[in-house]
Amino acid sequence: MPLPFQHLPEAPSMADRSRCRVCGGGAHRPYALCYCCHELVRQLRMPLVPVVTMADYRIGDQLHRWLRGYKDAPVSDARLRCQDRVAALATRWMHDHGRMLSRRYGSGWDVVVAVPSSGRPAGAPAEAVLRRIPGLGGPLEQLLIRGSAPTGHLLSDRLGFRLAPGTDRGRLGSLRILVFDDSVVTGARAQSAAAALRLAGAPVVGILAIGRAVGSAGSPAPD
Repeated sequence: MPLPFQHLPEAPSMADRSRCRVCGGGAHRPYALCYCCHELVRQLRMPLVPVVTMADYRIGDQLHRWLRGYKDAPVSDARLRCQDRVAALATRWMHDHGRMLSRRYGSGWDVVVAVPSSGRPAGAPAEAVLRRIPGLGGPLEQLLIRGSAPTGHLLSDRLGFRLAPGTDRGRLGSLRILVFDDSVVTGARAQSAAAALRLAGAPVVGILAIGRAVGSAGSPAPD
């Protein structure tokens, strides 16, 4: 199955627009971070962890419909079909590009933690896809639940997530953790989840997301 909208972080170019050192998105020279990552640093009051996204998408295109449909389609068969397509895309990407992740993050990882749902009382919809992606290099663990502070579009907070009840805090310091999300727009929720783990003493190597929104269907691609 061909991989649509493939994206990999690129080295900075000589043009006015370079690549953000955190997420690989566009950043204006001479700044090292894009506007979104700069805002998240200010809100979280800590450096961000590196982000890798498997594919770029535009709101309303095919990949966006899959990413929404596997969670929100009104019919279970439609949700499963979308889940099949998202899992197949992610599996193909891991086969083709998975080896570069440790280089990007500077380390391997021991466990994978999905970003909890923003609308559901517990759990992370992305876990359904995660379980179907071979080669992620660590078991899935449910270490986080929603916290007391809201998170959303360009809104991050250290209190947006907290450790799940029963989590062994003494064990966290020995775990290298990969944070996983199905989609990022500004990265606020994923970075908030990473911040909660880091503040609890867990080394977070980075964030891996299947899709990254870069605009609306039919709009020109960003420079």
